[in-house]
Amino acid sequence: MSLPEIPLSLTPRQAADGAVVTVPLPTGATRIRIPPAMDDDLVRARVDGQDVLLRIRVTRSGTAIGRAWPGLLGIAAVIALAVILATGLDHDSTPSRPSAASSSSYDPYIDDPYAEDTSTEDRYTEEPAAAETEADGTEETEDPATEDPYDTEDPYDTDDEAAPEPYENGTCLNGTLPDSTTAQEVSGVDEVSCSASDAHYQVIQRFSFTSDMSRCEANSATQYAFSYRYTLNGTAINEYVYCLIGLGSYAR
Repeated sequence: MSLPEIPLSLTPRQAADGAVVTVPLPTGATRIRIPPAMDDDLVRARVDGQDVLLRIRVTRSGTAIGRAWPGLLGIAAVIALAVILATGLDHDSTPSRPSAASSSSYDPYIDDPYAEDTSTEDRYTEEPAAAETEADGTEETEDPATEDPYDTEDPYDTDDEAAPEPYENGTCLNGTLPDSTTAQEVSGVDEVSCSASDAHYQVIQRFSFTSDMSRCEANSATQYAFSYRYTLNGTAINEYVYCLIGLGSYAR
């Protein structure tokens, strides 16, 4: 009989180093040590004498800061700020240099195959020692004039790591927000199916271009507030505040 799979979201750092995380199981939430794993890996763990299968989902990298405020109705709200957009890395555009072992005394693009050979000595032949010296010198010395200053990646090209789309009303999130009135860093919060076992929160309202958590106080149904800020080169390019309700045991 095959074991049911339980999806588990990890940050890139947790996936790379391994971590002890809280896993929601049918019998209740349990802390399990996860070894280093990659996205979509299947990890087998043993809990209370039974085996469970955890399907690893690696979320975007980023840090988040959360805080809660005392609402008029006595609810605790949590804020998290995330910086997850990184600029592109410049790649070395210098072409590879031929080694001395690949030097040849005959260049098919220079020699004329129809020209008469007027000399018994090949004027293109180099002494082996001279060829090695020239090749070594070529590798050690780079001519800045040959480098194309424009042949670099566009730092504003975010096709491979673009800022994610904002969550719509009704979107469900996983992870765990701290039950605290003090600002805290949080991670591992990502969109999941509302039917997933790790769906802990649901978006009921969104405010764009702001990080003011008090905006959610106007919505009496708010149980948590969650904010993401996406930056590029230190400048905020997108900012959203989400008013959330808890699902299942996370409801207040």
